[in-house]
Amino acid sequence: MTDTVSMPSRKMAISQANVVIVGAGPAGIGVARVLRHLAIPDVRVLEREKIGASFQRWTIGTQFISPSFPSNGFGLTDLNAVSYDTSPAFSLRREHPSGGEYANYLQQAALAFGITVNTGIDVRGLEPDGEGIVVRTSHGEVRARFVIWAAGQFQYPSVSSLSGAEHGVHSSLVKRWAEYPGDDVLVIGGYESGIDAAIGLTAAGKSVTVLSRAAPWAVSGPDPSLTLSPFTKQRLDALTRRRSIALIGDADILGLERQGDLIRVLGANGRSWTTKPPPVLATGFAGSTKLIDRCFARDANDRPILTPQDESTELPGLFLVGPEVHHEGHIFCFIYKFRQRFAVVARAIAARMGVDTEPLAPYRANNMFLDDLSCCDATECLC
Repeated sequence: MTDTVSMPSRKMAISQANVVIVGAGPAGIGVARVLRHLAIPDVRVLEREKIGASFQRWTIGTQFISPSFPSNGFGLTDLNAVSYDTSPAFSLRREHPSGGEYANYLQQAALAFGITVNTGIDVRGLEPDGEGIVVRTSHGEVRARFVIWAAGQFQYPSVSSLSGAEHGVHSSLVKRWAEYPGDDVLVIGGYESGIDAAIGLTAAGKSVTVLSRAAPWAVSGPDPSLTLSPFTKQRLDALTRRRSIALIGDADILGLERQGDLIRVLGANGRSWTTKPPPVLATGFAGSTKLIDRCFARDANDRPILTPQDESTELPGLFLVGPEVHHEGHIFCFIYKFRQRFAVVARAIAARMGVDTEPLAPYRANNMFLDDLSCCDATECLC
């Protein structure tokens, strides 16, 4: 199915475009869909691998933590859908899709939307070019009026802050937990990826200890980006009742060091843990904007600084969509969050091109056009 919506790199022969979208994951396919609704011509989607490549890399057994349900007909868009008129639950018949299943949904969506994706195109840099942007790729340069960066996070693990990280294995690099070496495994990090790793390892018959600076499994809050999801917490509770997983929620890990055949995990206050198998590093993701770092200013938390239209403050015409979008302390890391900003970006581009934005009305009606963040209260998130 991918071949029907993809254009292999050898066929790409473009030098100019109105809009270049970098990445064909949920952010790239979703925002491309909005631009098609606006009938903006000459929009190009460039993808280094294939549609939904990051999801194809997910560890076997990992599922979406946000549930899918075919409730679109009742005015409630499926939480994992990239548009208000599709539903992974309906097309996949799954409530919590796997990565491979979701990649299939994205391929189906691109086909249904008529989105052509140029695959095998590695974007290597962006440069200002008068009132536009030059996109440097592995197959030549493309001059675009606007660029939308939608390259995501998953393929860019974050380990740089941990000394001796080469002695561990980042959780995103493990394909099957059953094949992970050893019977007793340490997992560093206690949020979603860490707990998912611990659950997968336990299911494979291993004994697991989770080392985390905080204890997200013991707290609750209005923003699901800062606590464990109900899906993860439910699975974790079933295992902790059987004492299959040991949770240590006050372990501030400073680094790793090798001692012969063993690896020593160094914690604050002189604490340490010793293991033979390499620890699993569930330490998060750096994000793809690091590839074009000088195109974005950064805040005190190293997050890209954006205008209210999600545009770079350093390179006019460059917009960001996807899980790295942040505003006023609000985190748009889940699909059902960052999809609400697609129409904001599309409206900004359409306005500069003199394109009618009336087709965006259904996005607001379906809660996919969030341009007023006052609804996102610090104690009661309503968006």
